[in-house]
This record gives sequence, C-alpha cells and structure tokens, in this order.
Amino acid sequence: FMSIETYSQKTTAFSKEYLDLWERAADYTIEVVRAMPEEYYNYRPNEDTFTFSEQVAHIITNIYWLNSTYILNETSPIKDASFEDLDKEDLIKNFEEAVKYVTKSAESITDKEVASPIIFAGVIMDKRRIFYLIRDHLTHHRAQSIVYLRFIGIEPPDYRGW
Repeated sequence: FMSIETYSQKTTAFSKEYLDLWERAADYTIEVVRAMPEEYYNYRPNEDTFTFSEQVAHIITNIYWLNSTYILNETSPIKDASFEDLDKEDLIKNFEEAVKYVTKSAESITDKEVASPIIFAGVIMDKRRIFYLIRDHLTHHRAQSIVYLRFIGIEPPDYRGW
C-alpha cells in the first residue's frame, strides 16, 4: 500500500491517479495466486478453459505486450519467453516483474505522453486507456482465478479494490 509520502512524490497527475490503484490490484492478484496450492496449478474447470497456471501466464504476457507495444513503443522484453513449465514461485516472480514494468512506465510517463493518441483494436484512444486496459484485463483474469479457488474449496483473499 502506497504511503502518503510516496503518493505526494508522484510527479504527474496520471501517476497520482493510477499507481495506487495499480499497486493494490497487483498485491491482491499476488494474494490470489499464492492462495492456490501448487498441486492445483494445472487445474481447469473444463477443457475449454485455461489452467490456473495458464491464467497467470496469460496475465503476465498481456501486461508485457500492452505496455511494450502501446505505452513504450518497443518490442516486448519477454517476446520469446515461455511460461509453460514454470512452478508457482517462478510464476509469481515473473508476475512481480511484469508489475514493476508497468509501474516504471506509469511513474515516468508525462501527462502529455499519457494523453497522446494511439490506435488500439481499430479505435483511436490515448495511452491512459491502455494503462486502464492493463488493469482491467488483470482484474478479469484474477476474477476467473478466484472462481477456480472456489471450485476446489479454497476461500479466496478478501477483496480490496479501492
């Protein structure tokens, strides 16, 4: 949780607006990922869904793809990485690195840059919307992961999204 001192040090209106929400979403997601016992990381509710591990890997790759492509305008640093055989702790470490990647972008982007137009899925929008898309996508897959926990009888961590 971001301290008042840290919040006050953010230099742009956007970073003040976004970073606390991002850090809370990331912390909550890590709690959900930690709550699943490693022996259930290959669990999937049916054959048409991701395994729990694939949910986490998908979150990671999406974070890198959106941030690198649409915020930083660079090639993803994990472009050729595979997360298929990673254990629980390695997935968590990779998720934490992905979170840092977005945090660094949000800390350093200027208000002018965050308002600059881009085209995503055929729609003209600004980079601010991409940051919120990253968080929304994370929330979507975290929610699916929470359902997986419930399916195997594990009480998920308490919600705190404010």
